[in-house]
Amino acid sequence: MTIARQKGWRGLRLILVMAFILALTVQPFARTASAADTVHHWKHYTNGVAYMNKGQIKLAIREFELAVAQSAQAGYLRKLAEAYTKDNQFQKAADAYYREAKIHKAIGEKSGDLNTYFAVLAKADALNTQIDLYLEKAGASSSGSGNLAKFEPASGMYIGAYIEKDSGVEKAKDGKFGAFNKLAGKQHAIYFNYHKYGSAFPYHWADTVKKAGGAIQLALQPDNGLTAVKDDAYLRKFARDAKAAGVPIFLRFASEMNGSWVKWNGNPSLYIEKFRLVSKVMKEEAPNVAMVWSPAANPKQKIAAYYPGDDWVDWVGLSIYSVKYFNGNVKEPADQVNPLDSVDYTYKLYASRKPMMISEFGATHFSKAGNTSAVNFAITKMNMLYHGAKLKYPRVKSINWFSLNTLTDSYSAERSLNNFSLTESPALLSSYSKMIEDPYYLSKVASGSSSYTKSVSKFANQGTIGKAATGVVWVKTYDPYIGKVVIKVDGAVVLTRQQYPYTFPIQPDKLTAGSHKIEIIVYDSKNREASRKSYTFKTTS
Repeated sequence: MTIARQKGWRGLRLILVMAFILALTVQPFARTASAADTVHHWKHYTNGVAYMNKGQIKLAIREFELAVAQSAQAGYLRKLAEAYTKDNQFQKAADAYYREAKIHKAIGEKSGDLNTYFAVLAKADALNTQIDLYLEKAGASSSGSGNLAKFEPASGMYIGAYIEKDSGVEKAKDGKFGAFNKLAGKQHAIYFNYHKYGSAFPYHWADTVKKAGGAIQLALQPDNGLTAVKDDAYLRKFARDAKAAGVPIFLRFASEMNGSWVKWNGNPSLYIEKFRLVSKVMKEEAPNVAMVWSPAANPKQKIAAYYPGDDWVDWVGLSIYSVKYFNGNVKEPADQVNPLDSVDYTYKLYASRKPMMISEFGATHFSKAGNTSAVNFAITKMNMLYHGAKLKYPRVKSINWFSLNTLTDSYSAERSLNNFSLTESPALLSSYSKMIEDPYYLSKVASGSSSYTKSVSKFANQGTIGKAATGVVWVKTYDPYIGKVVIKVDGAVVLTRQQYPYTFPIQPDKLTAGSHKIEIIVYDSKNREASRKSYTFKTTS
């Protein structure tokens, strides 16, 4: 069974400390100092450190800014970012971290070690503010990806789940899929399960899902090692049985291969050989099988080395989990981690060539660490991923929720840390049900066609809106818990809302012809204005 892993984050603090020490030896990245500044950048830096130690943050910021102006070294930028953060200048802190990350990326690309780059990038992303406006309009359109892959919908996103041991439906046995659909308020397109390589195809389970109206995602795990995977009678029969099941199958072979916690990690060339072998057999024997290559979101640095190639992969997947604390340690809070940041790296690598699915996702509503209730955390991270993917990552065509309480159902102590069960939190289940009411979230696997009959596009400032549309705002800021978002059209408030989705109607026929203004104001959890952004648009009516 696969659950949340945070091993990719282990040692993050050590990496950052080491990076800071080493960064001071890095050659200057840029020199833009004023000719009037005759003080050496190292003196500005040490002055800044002294002011920081005394709690004189604004004086420290000035000194660090002068040091960076002369020599934009990674160590200087790190201290500047830390000082900005202490002064609540979060966007400036994010920008400084992004500059530092760029330096580490250049170093890492030469050395082959990008761990520090990814660690600093995560700090920047956590503090960065984004406000974007999208328009949802009548008229379906594809994601612009050219030819669709096997079982890929032209638009929209399949909803799926793992519910095999979910306490809310487990007692229903074969009826659990219908029971879960009823609790969630909507038919799910996909259900997934784990299966040991070498075991017979799970025909009864597949047939039960099929009768409940779903397709299946099967995580086929070579627990005896990759050398056991051969083009033999077992694999051929497995493929023929998969075909006989008569249901769309997403076969997730040997997933999370980039993680040290699986037995098939450590030999990319052997992994690629075996993935291609399984893909070849499925293509020959089981046309209803789509091959899913599915790494873990972290560690990112090792993902690309395991890619089998476009000819052997139908979908690219990812395992992503939102946990309240890294490694079950209350001293390592993870509130600021945006699950979309875990999507971004892999999406940029592969989405132009393949549809993507989030093979596994869960957001904890209770953490064993500190016996912490985290319902608001779970609702927020869930909405960030599902709504954010709809707006920002249109080729993410499926998200599958891992609905399990690992506190009571897990095969190892280190994984018994979080409760991801939808049915064990009424508030989370209610929020999930309301979210998936959106027709964007699809209930039936069908290639090409889609029941979602609208299009979503990012709006450019000073554009024209000629027909009725729904404005959808994407917001993310330094505070992981947004207090509220206020949206105004021509000065009049049209929306005040605390949680995603931030949607409002735009009706050009009710506006005068000419220029109009949309204002988006974001407040943090302390009711302070975090950021704002304005758009102007013209109507033709």
